Amino acid sequence: MRSPFTIALTNVPHFGQASQHKLASTFSTSEEAWKANRNELLGAGLTTASVDAFLTWRALHTPEEFVAKMAAKDIRLVSIHDPEYPPLLQTIVDPPVFLFVRGELPQADRHHLAVVGSRHCTAYGRDVAKKLSFDLAKGGIVIVSGLAYGIDQSAHQGTMTAGGQTIAVLGSGLLGTDNSRHDRLVDEILTSGGAVMSEFPLSAPPLAHHFPIRNRIVSGMCRATLIVEAGLPSGSMLTAQSAAEQNREVCAIPGPINAPTSAGTNTLLKDGAHLITEARDIFELFGMNVAPSASATSTLPAGRSNEEEAFFAVLGAEPMHIDIAAEKAGLSVVTASIVATQLEVFGFIEDRGGKRYIRKQ
Repeated sequence: MRSPFTIALTNVPHFGQASQHKLASTFSTSEEAWKANRNELLGAGLTTASVDAFLTWRALHTPEEFVAKMAAKDIRLVSIHDPEYPPLLQTIVDPPVFLFVRGELPQADRHHLAVVGSRHCTAYGRDVAKKLSFDLAKGGIVIVSGLAYGIDQSAHQGTMTAGGQTIAVLGSGLLGTDNSRHDRLVDEILTSGGAVMSEFPLSAPPLAHHFPIRNRIVSGMCRATLIVEAGLPSGSMLTAQSAAEQNREVCAIPGPINAPTSAGTNTLLKDGAHLITEARDIFELFGMNVAPSASATSTLPAGRSNEEEAFFAVLGAEPMHIDIAAEKAGLSVVTASIVATQLEVFGFIEDRGGKRYIRKQ
């Protein structure tokens, strides 16, 4: 059982990794660090600003408060010394001492691949991310991404459709977002046997400077990072840079030479990244003798509603107008419209214009 004082200290918004290290090396217990006075904290090497901010914040909170928040969402605090801590992540220069985790982390011997890319991706990039993640997950590879719109969400969805395991690493605390679409995807990931994790305090918002910090975890826990689409500059390119600095393999999907979303990936390829066009390329890179499965979004992942299942089931590769699809699925047009919007947001179907939908492949 993790100490309530340890849990509380990891939730201090004014303490980063450096401050946490100073506290751990100065005080014999987390309770001692939590109860320390101003002079003792300054003696630990913390800045005056961070100490004063902490003392003001501490007066408003109790350790039990954070224990209760974590219990309510089945969140646990995983230490770098715990057996379930991602083994490759331990080897980077600045691994997080603690991770907040929901769900199940994979066994240590599983191969992990980071699949990341642009939030403002093209249909090509979204389809490639989903297809490759599907095939790779079928072959037993754990897909790690960042839950962001676009490529990240497509990678998570492709993995879950294949019945594989996916991990989302957040740029906020696990309780730091009120985005209903993200929350829905988080629930799907957990239901499918995956995990969601973060090094940031529980209620930390998704601040811009969090994401470069987060990216080192995405790449650091994986043998390789695959960039599907990325502009110049972009967060995905920073993830590729982190991977290279961590001595991980960097892979990229080629794209049109005149597409801004492929400028980053094409640059990576010119600089020596592994060119990836099919799942087999990753299997060979990992030394795995796996024949890729045929990729197709033939079923929805567990947890979707009966109405979504019915609407999805009547669609195929040829565009079908929503009125016809509603009739075939036994739904009202109003219900079908709501369902279609939900399925399109999560990348399971595509509107080909005029409310004519196809099942994504």
